[in-house]
Amino acid sequence: MAGDSSQRGEVVVEMDPLLNTMEQKLRILESKSFEREESCTIYRVLPSIHGDDGAAYDPKIISICPYHWNNNQLSSTEEIKWQFLLSLINQNKENKLSKWLRLIRAQEPRARKLYSEKLELEHDAFVEMLVLDGCFIIELLVKLTLPTKNEQIFDENWKLPLIRSDILMLENQIPFFILQALFDSTVIPEFVFEDKNEAPVTLVELALSYVTHGRMEVLPQSAKNVDILHLLHLFHMSLAPNPVQKESKPFSWIRLLLPSVHYHKNKRAPRTIPSVTELQEAGIMFKKREAKCYLDVKFGEGAMEIPQLSIQATTISEFRNLIAFEQCCPGSGSHFTSYAAFMDNLINTQMDVAVLQDCGIIESKLGSYKDVAFFFNQLCKGGYLDYEKHYLAKVFKDVREYCESERHR
Repeated sequence: MAGDSSQRGEVVVEMDPLLNTMEQKLRILESKSFEREESCTIYRVLPSIHGDDGAAYDPKIISICPYHWNNNQLSSTEEIKWQFLLSLINQNKENKLSKWLRLIRAQEPRARKLYSEKLELEHDAFVEMLVLDGCFIIELLVKLTLPTKNEQIFDENWKLPLIRSDILMLENQIPFFILQALFDSTVIPEFVFEDKNEAPVTLVELALSYVTHGRMEVLPQSAKNVDILHLLHLFHMSLAPNPVQKESKPFSWIRLLLPSVHYHKNKRAPRTIPSVTELQEAGIMFKKREAKCYLDVKFGEGAMEIPQLSIQATTISEFRNLIAFEQCCPGSGSHFTSYAAFMDNLINTQMDVAVLQDCGIIESKLGSYKDVAFFFNQLCKGGYLDYEKHYLAKVFKDVREYCESERHR
């Protein structure tokens, strides 16, 4: 037959619908990956971490950028943002809204890509939000820094610590480069010095002083060349522990090539250590250590030295958002997750909390010892920690060896 393809020597290839569907999905994924020039830096809190405790991750007073922008419970504070924007414009005739809009419009595509969720906001609405929220933060930093402007910033003083807590939430972040662009194009008369040799006031100094309660204005040397992602990232970097001396690991190539050999199994890092009261029974003493950062834990010669940690109502939110940030952005490190795991191991009962408080290691305003224990025991819920590499791995190992040695059984 004329229509018989087999007689003409043609080969009929049957299309596989499933193959077509999967290849199409791969092409879409590939195009998205190609379009994304930068990785996400501002995330939603992972469901495994969020759990039922939304209070630690949801802003109470003010929303910053898209994730909570339409929260009706926060709408009353939107007027404050407009007041702060007007105040910033009135600082100097060079501060023009048209200039800021033009500047941020050019950066809008880059900023949009930094959020882990696809944003439904139209371009103008997104630009308005970036300018309004960015100028609010800058004016807030200025008002808190300059004594002449340290009037009653809000109608009620109790809002100030809650606003700081809101600004340090993972889902409430604005890209730092947006803040920097707005700050660089803003004239603050008090920051303009006649002496050209005087160092200019920087955004990092203002922001760092704010997030650390004035404790720090200069980042640690280890963070000097790190691009700041947002204010929560800046706060995270300000609390980096001092580098721990790593022990040498000879024959590491043997463990790499033969990961299942018995030698490797015996060298696995411990995942747990005994509680405070159990360690005391093993002869370990607890001491308050004088250090700039409460993460600088030290163990040696039967003494556990831990810097003091002051626990307040906002501390819960700070810790949880710092840990959530580490879980979403592995490149940031894991020292808060590590510290939380360390404290979770040390504290099992109210008695453990009592010992640490008597030693001056814990200063709590939460209420009962039970509340403090519950706080630490919930911190790591749903989180991941690489027990081989975290910064307290050697402390875990040394404590275990001390407790298991013949002399201290």
